[in-house]
Amino acid sequence: MSSRALLLSADTSVLTALAGVFSEMGIPVEACGAGPEAAAQIAAQAFSVIVTDIPDPALAERTLRGIRQSQLNKESLVIGVVDAQASARNTFAHGANLVLYHPISAERARASLRAASDLIKREKRRHPRVAVHAPADISYPAVESAPAILLDVSEEGLAFQSQQRLPAKGKVYFRFTLPGQERCIQLSGDIMWRDSSGRAGIHFVDVPKTARGVLKLWLDEKVSTQQGKVKMDLAKIPAPQLTVSAADRRIESRHACNLGAEVYQAGNSVPNRSNLTDISAGGCYVELSSPFRTGTPVEIIVRTRGFKFRSRGIVTVVHPGFGMGVAFDVHSAEQSAQVQELIKLVHQYRSAEAPVRR
Repeated sequence: MSSRALLLSADTSVLTALAGVFSEMGIPVEACGAGPEAAAQIAAQAFSVIVTDIPDPALAERTLRGIRQSQLNKESLVIGVVDAQASARNTFAHGANLVLYHPISAERARASLRAASDLIKREKRRHPRVAVHAPADISYPAVESAPAILLDVSEEGLAFQSQQRLPAKGKVYFRFTLPGQERCIQLSGDIMWRDSSGRAGIHFVDVPKTARGVLKLWLDEKVSTQQGKVKMDLAKIPAPQLTVSAADRRIESRHACNLGAEVYQAGNSVPNRSNLTDISAGGCYVELSSPFRTGTPVEIIVRTRGFKFRSRGIVTVVHPGFGMGVAFDVHSAEQSAQVQELIKLVHQYRSAEAPVRR
C-alpha cells in the first residue's frame, strides 16, 4: 500500500509540525491520542511510520511494545518524540528506530525525517505495485455496487478510493476491468487500512484462477515495461514540440510515480498538497480530493533531494473527489529539460526500490 504515517500525540504543535513535513514528503497522515484509541488503530491498520509522543513512560513503553507485537505494524519505522537523552535510551530499548527531541520545529523535523525518508518509503512487498486509475464497483455489507477508483494494484492487494464510508474491518467485493483488458475481474479482499479521505487498502483473499491469470498477465506486462524504461537514456528524448495537441500528449509514454507536490491555482498563493501518480513529457496526473475545473491554469512544484521542479499547466480532465490530469505548458528548452530530469529521477527511485529477483 502507499506509505502512511500515524501520529500519536496530544501536543498540537507537534502534530502541526510533523503533519506538514509528512505532507511535503507525500505521506498521508492520521493522528490520535495515546491509550485505547491508539491501540485500536495499530491493531486495525498498517502504517509505514508511527510517531509516538507520549509523556507517560509506562504508557509509552506499552505502546511501543504493542507496535512491535502487532501483526500489521511490527516492521513499521517507529519514531519516538522525547525530552532528554535518558528518555531516548528507553525509547530505543523498547523498539523505536529514531528519536526526535522536544521542542519540535518544522525545520528540525524536516531535517531528521528527510534523512530517514529512504526507510519510510522503502517497499516491503514481495510483489511490485503498479499505479492505475480505473473505475470499479465495490460491495460490502449494506452497500451494493458503489463506485470507486482503483489507485494501485499488485498480485496480493490493491488500494482504492471511494466516497462511501467503509467499515474498519471486513470483506469487500470488487468488480473492475484493467486498462487495455476486456475481461472483467471479480474478486474479494479484507480491509487492511482506511483513512479519512476515503482511501483504503485491500489484501486479496478470494481470487478466482481466471481472474488471477488476467491480473498477473497485466501486471507482468506493466512491470516489464517500467523496468525496461529504467535503461533508457532519457536525456536523449527529444523535447516536446509546441504544436503537440492535448490528444497527442495523452498517448505519450507515461511513468508511474508517487511524488509529493504543491499545486497552485493561477492567481492564488495557497498551496494544495497532493501527489503526482504519473508523469509524461506532456503532463501529469494529480491526486486531489477537490480538483480544479477543466481549463484552470495551475502551477505545480515538486521538491526532491537536490532538485526542485516547477511547471505551469492547464487542467485537461477532472475526476471529482479523486484528481485531475494536467497538460504542461512547455515553452522553453529549459522547461522541457526540467520535465525530463523529473522523469529520470522517477526511474532512479523506482530502480532503487525494485525488489531483487533471485
